[in-house]
Formats: sequence, structure tokens, C-alpha cells
Amino acid sequence: MSGSSRLRRSDSVLELLGAAIAGGQFEAGQPIPTEADLAEVYQVGRSSVREAISALVSHGMLRAARRRGTVVTDRVYWNTLNRDVLRWLMNSKAQMPGILQSIDEARRIFEPASAALVASRANRRQLIEIETAYARMEDAAERGDAQAAILADREFHYAILKATGNPILEAFDSALDSVLGLLFSVTANHMENFRANLGNHLAVLEAIRMKEPERAEGAMMDTINFTTNKLKTAKLIN
Repeated sequence: MSGSSRLRRSDSVLELLGAAIAGGQFEAGQPIPTEADLAEVYQVGRSSVREAISALVSHGMLRAARRRGTVVTDRVYWNTLNRDVLRWLMNSKAQMPGILQSIDEARRIFEPASAALVASRANRRQLIEIETAYARMEDAAERGDAQAAILADREFHYAILKATGNPILEAFDSALDSVLGLLFSVTANHMENFRANLGNHLAVLEAIRMKEPERAEGAMMDTINFTTNKLKTAKLIN
């Protein structure tokens, strides 16, 4: 079997096993099936299973336990900012409401402060990136292109996080991907909502342009409040 074929198979096992763990099929402290059993279940070689388990260990979802094999860890140890882990949690009916609530709460803490920070320190290149993302949002709104709108919205928020120069804040980009994508997929009249929130995004951009941190912070909170209210209307968060 070629290396690329083996990689594809291990990715398949990783996806299935990761989703099963995130979905609660295996409880914390419970051992997962042996490599041989998993190889039989997923119809792959043991090396593919081993690679998938290694990836899940690196994500903090599994650990080796003496005399017990490989066990599921408590979710507090999971790397929930990892794109795969976050996707598995968001795709789980049991986990999605809780993780979405957590993302919303986290956004309210770090995004307004990030906007304020950027308003005080962004250079011209960083400002252009934020302006370009906003221009793409306007274009998507004009054309009614939902996919382009999601991408441009994500680019706008990520451009602000990146402009902070703080790698910890930049790591939240996967959380933004999840919440913005989900909002579009579950709310009615999503393009109308997107257009209605454009003004708040523009206010953030203008405050950053004018180097007004407090105004940027308030405008970002208004932007997030709009999204929060739509998520509540859709009964996705409390």
C-alpha cells in the first residue's frame, strides 16, 4: 500500500474515532477497543489505527493507561481550539449546544479587547487586510452569495485577531469559523441578517482607522451581540 493511501486510511479512522469520542460513544476514563478490534471495525491495517490514535493522543483526547490500554480523557484536557476537535464537538448533537455557548462567551471576552488593541497598534498593511475583508463582505452582501459571505466575515474577524500580533488570540480563528458557519446554516434569512450586521462591522473598521480603541471595542461588542441574539432566537444558546 502506498504512503498516501495509508495516510488517507488513517485520516478516515481519525475522523470516525474522533467523532465517536466527541459524541460521547466512549466516556471519560473508558478504554477504547484494541488496535486489532478497531482495525477490524474500520477495515484498515493496524498501522492506520495506530496513526489515528497517535493523533488523538496529541489532541489530548486519549492517553495510555497502565494495564488498561488507551483510555478517553476528560474533556478538560482536549485541545478544543484544534479544528478537528472543534468540528467533532460541533457535529455532535449532545456537545454542540454547550461548545457553541462557550464560543459565544469567549468571543465576548477576547474580540472586543482585540479590536481595541488593534485600534491602538495596527500598521497600514494590517489595516488594508481588514479593509479588504470588509470590502469582500459588502460584495458578498450585494451578490447574495452566502458562501462568500461566510468566508469574508471570517476573514474580517481573523484579520483583526492577526493584527493584534498575539499568537494566542490568533488561535481562536477555528472557533470563529465554527460559529459563523453554523449561524448561516441554521438561521432563516441568513443573508438578511448578514446585511443587517454590516453596519456594526463598518463601525469597527472606522474606529480602527481613526485609532479609537474604546469605540472599536464597543462596535465589536455590538457586532457580537447581534450574532448572539440570532443564536438565541434560533435556540442554539441560552
